[in-house]
Amino acid sequence: MRKFLWLLLLVLFTGFIFFNSSMSAETSHNASSLLAQWLDSFYSAIGDPMPVDRLEARLRKLAHLAEFAMLAVIMVNTFIAWRISNRVASGYILFLGLAVAVADEYIQLSVPGRNAQITDIVLDFCGIFIIWCCRQIWLWSKK
Repeated sequence: MRKFLWLLLLVLFTGFIFFNSSMSAETSHNASSLLAQWLDSFYSAIGDPMPVDRLEARLRKLAHLAEFAMLAVIMVNTFIAWRISNRVASGYILFLGLAVAVADEYIQLSVPGRNAQITDIVLDFCGIFIIWCCRQIWLWSKK
């Protein structure tokens, strides 16, 4: 039962990533702009203001990294639940992570006001790769 829950969570989270990519540029901008304005007021309060547009750009890039890091965590737990060996799971995690990143950017090609960027694919894959590396280091340290 647990393995099907992880698989369902993996499918749902991948759908969440694709849903975010299918939002129009205006809707996506409004969501990140709201957070950027809130953070700007926080930074201003501590005396270190940053232009909102720069802050928003950094938040958007950080979101790519965090979203795919979370996807990697879910993938790792899915493969653990299905008792797939680390060697096989590693290949799937890295390949599927890259495939989802490419598909994510491909979806944005058909969304008004959005475009695909290679740098976003690299950031997405970095999120996957960081979690994968942490898992490998953790497994190595257990030996």
